[in-house]
Amino acid sequence: MFKSRTRPIVIPQYEHLKLAGALALLWGNTQFERPPIPFDSFVKGIGLHDRAYGTLDNHPILEAPEAEWLALTRRGFDTAWADAAAEAIAKLHLHRLVSYGSAPARQTLAAEMAEAIAAHMEQHGLDPALFARIDRVTRLCDDIAFAFCFEAPVDGSVRVFPHYDRDEEVEVRYRVAEGKITLDPWPFGVERSVGYLIGYQREGYPDVLEPVIVHYTVGA
Repeated sequence: MFKSRTRPIVIPQYEHLKLAGALALLWGNTQFERPPIPFDSFVKGIGLHDRAYGTLDNHPILEAPEAEWLALTRRGFDTAWADAAAEAIAKLHLHRLVSYGSAPARQTLAAEMAEAIAAHMEQHGLDPALFARIDRVTRLCDDIAFAFCFEAPVDGSVRVFPHYDRDEEVEVRYRVAEGKITLDPWPFGVERSVGYLIGYQREGYPDVLEPVIVHYTVGA
């Protein structure tokens, strides 16, 4: 769960996933191609990229003990779906997160994940280079959703491949502030989108659930 940095509410990990998936659903225009895989698989993989937490988790993001986080991450990685492309997207995301650290436990898990991903790609005839490019979009959608759920202003950027048959990279910059999400250049197929997440009053959570609607606007 995310503890808001501006008010006494929490936003479960599952709601953060919904926002990442909503951004993936908007992806694609004349400048930014949709990936050459079934689009539902693309949205599913990004929208469920951290899949071990359940709907009302009580694991504070950036506060949970390392061993607890690694166990959750391993559980999410080991989850199996019939949709091989969506599963590859989720697995690559989790491998990337584990790879950020240099602690022995992380490096051991990262190596196991890399081996499992290679086997998954080979078994299902998936192109590792293509999915590495898709993982850039996963990172962008996740970074934005991650920042949004803390409810504090954040500026960031991720380099993505706007075309899957070219090597050109584009830095997509984003800003998250006061419920608004803006990006430049614009990678979505609509000029503006609105939606909401469900947070909860922090006191008593998760035993006492007092819901709070958290509105968001993507675009101006």
